[in-house]
Amino acid sequence: MDFSYTLKTNRRTRGVRISVGAGGEVVVTRSPRISIVQVESLVTKRADWIQEKISEMEKRPKKILAHFSVKEYKEFKDLTRALVYERIKVLNQKYKFEVMSISIRNQKTRWGSCSGKKNLNFNYKLFFLPPELSDYIIVHELCHLKEMNHSKRFWDLVALQVPNHKECRKQIQLY
Repeated sequence: MDFSYTLKTNRRTRGVRISVGAGGEVVVTRSPRISIVQVESLVTKRADWIQEKISEMEKRPKKILAHFSVKEYKEFKDLTRALVYERIKVLNQKYKFEVMSISIRNQKTRWGSCSGKKNLNFNYKLFFLPPELSDYIIVHELCHLKEMNHSKRFWDLVALQVPNHKECRKQIQLY
């Protein structure tokens, strides 16, 4: 085996789960009922598959959301906040939706979210996206202020500002 792995125990896991993250890190999660000897045996048996997945992940372009740094978050949080406030001022002119608050966060898997209390949250990594994609995310969350779902009415609202929203949605998955 040319790799190391992190072993976790989770009582909700059935059996053993092997995952390879975007950075090529291997995490093995086991049920408490599965012995470490059984885990090691399975990892050895699946070593070729794991190595193949690590190689695949190393060839992929690095996703922005996959990387974390508290230092980076602190450094870019205010810049992202300024960008988001500026773009909301422009993009919300068409909708005139009421926004209660805007937060900039360091999230692993989300670009943005909207709460039922009309609070908008954005990932600080929005700052690193091309302007067309950051605008798409901001518009997406703005439209959730009116439609808290992904219905046809929601997508029609998004299309008012971002007619190519389907293409943007595909592109954002590359980041």
